[in-house]
Amino acid sequence: MARVLLTGATGLIGRATAPALKKAGHEVIRLGRNPASDITCDLLDPNATTKALEAARASHLVHLAWHDEPRDRWTSEANLDWIAATLHLVREFARMGGQRAVCAGSCAEYDWSIPELTETSPLRPRTLYGAAKAGTGMALCVGQGALGLSLTWARIFFVYGPGEPQGRLLGDLILNLRDGQPVDCTNGLQERDFLHVDDLARALLRLLEADVTGAVNVASGTAIPVRKLIGEVANQMRHPDLIRLGVIARAANDPDRLAADVARLRDEAGFLPRHDIASGVADILKSEEGQM
Repeated sequence: MARVLLTGATGLIGRATAPALKKAGHEVIRLGRNPASDITCDLLDPNATTKALEAARASHLVHLAWHDEPRDRWTSEANLDWIAATLHLVREFARMGGQRAVCAGSCAEYDWSIPELTETSPLRPRTLYGAAKAGTGMALCVGQGALGLSLTWARIFFVYGPGEPQGRLLGDLILNLRDGQPVDCTNGLQERDFLHVDDLARALLRLLEADVTGAVNVASGTAIPVRKLIGEVANQMRHPDLIRLGVIARAANDPDRLAADVARLRDEAGFLPRHDIASGVADILKSEEGQM
């Protein structure tokens, strides 16, 4: 059993990761600004972070916290703050004897003109968010030896799960369909690799426990048209009539396909997803109904 420090525990991914870690027998210490955290700390304050790490004395780290406001995550200057915060967090964690870290990266780091993405695909981010993640990930992957640390940079693709806020695809979709409102969409032909958040939590657990270092794609390994996810939600909510595909124009630089090669995740960490789109959507809608 490891003593695991978890940041971003109240976010979409963190809410699923904490119970997955506990179920596997690990002791979990949640660190963040939320008063419900085990250790309350603003990670953007380096002195507070150092004190929190001294109090936690964790052997393992899962770092998920980052600026994640749906409406400005791609462009916000806060991404620059999180570069410094993440580097400080990991360096101090290693200095205090931390052994193993898994940090959340993003598929936004890649060159999106390439439809099939492996960990060695070129990094050419289109957004400040992607650039901030890419720079942080490259520095930590190369620097882990100097820090005396074993580190995985998990490049997460497209996650979906219960409790998504407005501004995210699933959150907007469920809210509007529940209210009987029409939902304007693009044509939905763009292909993306979606992974249920519970599967993502299991993947992060496997990476934490495995001897895998460097960048690893975290995805299902199956890219589908976005309209398939939209249609599955609408059908299960019995409102396919409210979906209006093609009403919104896709952005000129919106890639037709973003597919993840997950060979490292599968072969080195032993991860396979449990959910397909149908079972994943059903699980989310059941969870949403239970919270109403």
